[in-house]
Amino acid sequence: MALFDIFKKQKKVELPEMYNGIISKDEYNFIMEICIKYHNDNELIVSKIDEGEIVIDIDGDEHHRYLDNLVRVLASNDKTIWNELIYEHFDKLKPNPSALKYLYKDYDYASQFLRVLLKEDTFNLGDNVENYVHRIDFPKTNTFLILEFEGQFHFIHKDEIAEWNKSENDLFECAIQNLPEDEIEAKEYEFVEKFTVYIFFSGDYSASLMLDLRNRANYAIGKFGTLIAIPTKGTAYVHPIENSDILELIVILQPTIEKIYNEDSGNITTNFYWYYDNKMQILPAEQSENGLLISLPKDLIKLINETE
Repeated sequence: MALFDIFKKQKKVELPEMYNGIISKDEYNFIMEICIKYHNDNELIVSKIDEGEIVIDIDGDEHHRYLDNLVRVLASNDKTIWNELIYEHFDKLKPNPSALKYLYKDYDYASQFLRVLLKEDTFNLGDNVENYVHRIDFPKTNTFLILEFEGQFHFIHKDEIAEWNKSENDLFECAIQNLPEDEIEAKEYEFVEKFTVYIFFSGDYSASLMLDLRNRANYAIGKFGTLIAIPTKGTAYVHPIENSDILELIVILQPTIEKIYNEDSGNITTNFYWYYDNKMQILPAEQSENGLLISLPKDLIKLINETE
């Protein structure tokens, strides 16, 4: 059976809910056709087509190729170059299993490639998230330990770190220290002439850098801590809280945060967070007939009342 038959023998693939408003069902199926053709052209066995991913078999091992970033990139480009962009995308993902096996045997060499990536807690890795080295820093997200190697992100399984003989805490500490600050640009903005907001831009690590805010950007920590939004891996909004009126700022920022989350690649969450005393709390949000209502954490309200 030709590799392409796996797609031909089934009805059109349903559009994953997460892509509603980004591309149409027909466009998604067009993308899937090109993705499958790429793997056919490169003699790679596609064993499964799932929601937002394709699974390939390499020497008996499953490799999950997630389409989220690719779909969002394509949606912002003309369809005439979709084929070219898809082929370029997968060319960067060509596996090098022997090199990875070496990395998992030599921590001193591998440590330079350690990074962390934040993902929404619904992010699908193809198997149980508990099989991966991860922790929770921002509520309703997961922080994954990864290797950034040869232009690819490799999410690390727990059984792969045995020979490193390091605790997970030590690995995360190393990975956070490795975050490339020189690849991240921070710009200062003022909203309605009263709110200072720092926006961090990068390809991959703006959200991750928020895990080291005290060391990397302590200017963003105010009297009452920091308001943080991380809509995507490459964008983070940060406001040093000095007064009690931050709900006004949230109303201003919320539409932009949702737009970035829905349209840019590497989306994480539309939630807002309060960082204070090395702790991260989510701002309570409730959907009402008037829209999303966001309120302040009780601990923040108490802190402000006790101080003002």
